[in-house]
Amino acid sequence: MNEDAQNIMAEMQQIQQKLQQVVQQTEQTENEINGARKSLEELENDGGQVYRAVGNLMVAKDRDNLKDELEERKEDLEVRLESLERKEDKLRSKLEETQQKFSQGLQ
Repeated sequence: MNEDAQNIMAEMQQIQQKLQQVVQQTEQTENEINGARKSLEELENDGGQVYRAVGNLMVAKDRDNLKDELEERKEDLEVRLESLERKEDKLRSKLEETQQKFSQGLQ
């Protein structure tokens, strides 16, 4: 394997590592969004007192304030998710290009 092929192979490995990190961040963000959605649903369905975890304590919270906080958090996470998805698409495209370069170099 010549030096160019080795460099391309190293670049592919770096891209794959970055892609794996972005995929993990995407999954984590999706999970957080789902958690916020479930919390918002519970706020709508349950009319009782609401609490928020603060460290090791549960602190009573105003329902409307908590709902606003959760909505804002969910919106922030959705923006982050869109950014991660764009980043993932770019990395996948770059990986494909690099794989093609590698294949052409072997021919």
